Amino acid sequence: MKYLILFLFFTTGLAAQEKVSVEAGTRKMKWDTTWYQKFRTNLIVGVFQSYRNYNNSFRQFKNADTLGISNNNYYAESNQVTGIEINYDKLNIAFGFRSTPQANHTKGKGSTTTLNGTFNVGGNKWFLENSLRYFKGFYDNNTGNYDTTFKTSGDYFLQPNLTNTLVRSKFFYFTNHKRFSFRSNYACNYRQLRSSATWVLSANLNYCYLKNDSSFFPMAARPYYGGYANMNGIKVFGASVNAGAAATLVILKGFFLHGMFIVGPEQQWRTYNYSGESSSRLSYFSLSGSFRASIGFNLKRCYLLSSTSNDFAIYNSSFVGLTNRSLSGSITFGWRFFTKVPEVYKKIQKTKIYKFF
Repeated sequence: MKYLILFLFFTTGLAAQEKVSVEAGTRKMKWDTTWYQKFRTNLIVGVFQSYRNYNNSFRQFKNADTLGISNNNYYAESNQVTGIEINYDKLNIAFGFRSTPQANHTKGKGSTTTLNGTFNVGGNKWFLENSLRYFKGFYDNNTGNYDTTFKTSGDYFLQPNLTNTLVRSKFFYFTNHKRFSFRSNYACNYRQLRSSATWVLSANLNYCYLKNDSSFFPMAARPYYGGYANMNGIKVFGASVNAGAAATLVILKGFFLHGMFIVGPEQQWRTYNYSGESSSRLSYFSLSGSFRASIGFNLKRCYLLSSTSNDFAIYNSSFVGLTNRSLSGSITFGWRFFTKVPEVYKKIQKTKIYKFF
């Protein structure tokens, strides 16, 4: 309850910035045009090359393990992703696929099938970010601690049928939205002209489903996990409230450097599945957050940026712990095409939902 009170306090109590009214189509938008520029009637297309480091780390907290045998770190062997990004007004869609050829798999790490996509909507005051990530096939980066043949063979312990589906929906509120443009650092249908900063408030929903056809743990690690030794599924629904700050440094209205960090409590409803079709349901209070940064050039017709995102969620209990991490870095080049507003889209702009964002 205290976090809800704090959230409402910050949402309603922070002072507003200087207002500048601009007539834009059929409605009035308020922001300071000396601080950022919006490309409302531009179709913006970008291509990106991304490097992703995605992993699930298991720990147990009851039994002494000086050799670290029970620290199983499952990584996805799917680091390089190529994709396309489309921006128009308040809409942003991006999707990417694994771009490493099958013949170039790293020796001993198996192969991972992956799919990533995002659908975002909103402006600089409110912003709704939705993402889907799917991975199948992981290797244990901790294999060397329990497999004596690893030093000579280089073959990791593989879980080829281990799948992880992650769906996240993040709702952001930027207190200094009159002078700060969050989207200019990533989607680039805005352009920050002067350095600025803002407080960030966020409400998030997420669904994480990790499952396997057998136990998550290699045979050598199972004795350490006791009653959890045959666990082969974890399903988590989470709801969190995060708070933090973001800032963008702009030089000569083109070069920019940006960073954002948010963190906060998360309520989680979990279902643990075990081989033999038994299951248990528990509720936990935990922690989640996100760090993002970008650097690049945002000019009138084109932009080139490099960005990184690190999202994390902790799924610990008194006996076993799981931390889900996603660290990605990408390079995006985009171009703005001047277009007319379609008649159908003009009707959408008159709706209450559109005006809300």
